[in-house]
Amino acid sequence: MMDFFTQYTLNQIILYTIMLGIAIKAGIEFFDWCKEKYEKKFNKDHIALNKQSDLEKYYVICQKQYEESNAHYQKLEEKIDDFSNTVKDKVNKIEAQLTQLTESDMHDIKGWIVEKHHVLVKKGWVDDFTMDTLERRFSDYVAEDGNSYIAGLMSELRALPHVSPEEE
Repeated sequence: MMDFFTQYTLNQIILYTIMLGIAIKAGIEFFDWCKEKYEKKFNKDHIALNKQSDLEKYYVICQKQYEESNAHYQKLEEKIDDFSNTVKDKVNKIEAQLTQLTESDMHDIKGWIVEKHHVLVKKGWVDDFTMDTLERRFSDYVAEDGNSYIAGLMSELRALPHVSPEEE
């Protein structure tokens, strides 16, 4: 080492030391730069893989939710169909009952008008209140699709006088 000091001057040794320091520093900076580049590349790949993995997990979750929703939809659709069939059955039953009630009412009105006709024709006259009631019941009869038989009876009843023969 003595040779080293004798062979080189103090200025050269300082210059070598500075240059060696600069070279070491440049080497360390180069190493850090390479390390940073590698980490960036690795992080990009790692981030991309994580995103892809996250997307795949999210897709699986969405697929399960879709299947669950579809199963719920199918159950709901079955319940709606059952409800619809029940409602249809009840509506059909109510329609049948209404038809029966309408026909029954129509027959009651027909019987009442026939009875009144026989009584009033025998009597020979009809008062205004009874005639008004007959007209109202006849319009109900017509609304319920009654036949023309009662229309003929009503014509005869309308032709009767509205004043009692004793009052004339």
